[in-house]
Amino acid sequence: MINFSLKFIAGCLTFASARIVLAASPVKLPNGFMPCKLNDPALNDCIKNGLQIATPYLSEGIPSLGLLPTDPLRINTLEVSQGMGAVQLKLLFKDLDILNLNSSVINTLSYDPKKYFIRVSLMVKKPVILESLYEARGKVLILPIVGNGTCKLTLENYKSVTNVQLKPKVKNNDTYLDITNLSLKFTTSKLHMKFNNLFNGEKILGDNMNVFLNENWKELLDEMQPTFESALGTAFVAIIQQFFNKIPINKILLE
Repeated sequence: MINFSLKFIAGCLTFASARIVLAASPVKLPNGFMPCKLNDPALNDCIKNGLQIATPYLSEGIPSLGLLPTDPLRINTLEVSQGMGAVQLKLLFKDLDILNLNSSVINTLSYDPKKYFIRVSLMVKKPVILESLYEARGKVLILPIVGNGTCKLTLENYKSVTNVQLKPKVKNNDTYLDITNLSLKFTTSKLHMKFNNLFNGEKILGDNMNVFLNENWKELLDEMQPTFESALGTAFVAIIQQFFNKIPINKILLE
């Protein structure tokens, strides 16, 4: 649901992009976008603090840098398929918007410049909201489910940990980064769900199914979470890599 860690990664990219411009162009940037030095003993704190200060600007996007808004964060399509266990469901989200990532607070951040590895943990102060078109077909616990329409998912007290492994490549005497792996894990104290137009608009069946889903949210999330996290990770890589393609790491972290 979120990552929401995506907030961090998108933020990291934006922060990185901003630092490049500071070093190579006259574009005026918002406060908080400051370069960090590789030999700084407090390198992790430098990156973390810069990202945190930049969060309000990241949510609005920075057109001059080619950076899209991160709140709401738009994912065009996201498919979650679960074929085993108590939940056997194919769930397709279209035009998925993730809201309230601008209230993210970075708890810890670490970056290994030799292994090109980033790890970040964060919390989101506001409920994380996902609004989307959906298509659903399958079985949830003991009940069949089918529907298509609009949906809204809300996660309270969202926390996440994201690990990103990168690989360097040299181009025109600059070093760029490719994402080779991104994994995220999240927790929430409550998941609220509302799926409209279940069972072809049969109101009683749809209302009862929404009640059932919300009463059994924990069991449902336990079954679906690994698949959902994997699908989100794949979507995030596609979004993030386009920024890394433009941003040399040697212009992000200064010698």
